[in-house]
Amino acid sequence: MSIAEKSLHELIADAQVYDLGQPYWPGMPVHPFDPPFQFYLYRYHEYTEKDLGKIEPGFGDAISLMITSMHAGTHFDIPIHMSKDYKVQGIDVREYQRDTGFVDLPKPLHSMESVPPLVLRAVLFDIPRLKGVDVLPERYSITVEDLEAAVEQQGLSVEDGNCLLVRTGFAQYFETDAETYLHKWAGLSPEAVRWIADRKPGLVGTDNLSIGVPNLFDAHVVLLVENGIYIMKSLTLESLAQDQHSVSTVIVLPLKIKGGEASLVRPIAIA
Repeated sequence: MSIAEKSLHELIADAQVYDLGQPYWPGMPVHPFDPPFQFYLYRYHEYTEKDLGKIEPGFGDAISLMITSMHAGTHFDIPIHMSKDYKVQGIDVREYQRDTGFVDLPKPLHSMESVPPLVLRAVLFDIPRLKGVDVLPERYSITVEDLEAAVEQQGLSVEDGNCLLVRTGFAQYFETDAETYLHKWAGLSPEAVRWIADRKPGLVGTDNLSIGVPNLFDAHVVLLVENGIYIMKSLTLESLAQDQHSVSTVIVLPLKIKGGEASLVRPIAIA
């Protein structure tokens, strides 16, 4: 059977699937400006059995309740999440805000329900590998030279619309050291952010919470506000990097939240 005759399932049957999402739990590291992630078991089996058991003897169920911002843990940001002088891609967003979300946004702006399922060619910039370390130093600012050296070392090519993944190694602290994860991260220098934006990616993903170093919001302004590029944060890229998959296919399925500016997400990479 030729490649052209094979189904998609057959073509990827021998591929490896990599989970790029971090777990969620009460007490997880969340940006200090954001509300904490909360999760409760709202109904216990022994409580519901008293009522449901009257319909089906012995039957019970459990139901959980989650209270969170859409920016806790692994999540997906769209341009209206951030603004500069109240503007996103040149549009003042204040008149489109409501308590229930954004409404009637003019193009090219949109809210989460308009984000399609994403299946993108992904390119991994493994900066710790370039430096010969497991994790970059505290507050290290990734330079344009670092990115270009990674391109050379890994044999990377970047195409319009790709998903660009930037590994710092800080994902390993997400479950073990919230202080380090939240306050000592490494990230992209302002020049490196603009280098990435100039490549016109469709999505930029990183394994920390704040993309830029030393400037907290410069990366968000350049990517989201100025260029309308989607962002994913708090990924885990460790397994993908360990197997040295510099190129993969990333699949991202954000929730279709009407009026939303972001979504919790569990992306995967296939390589």
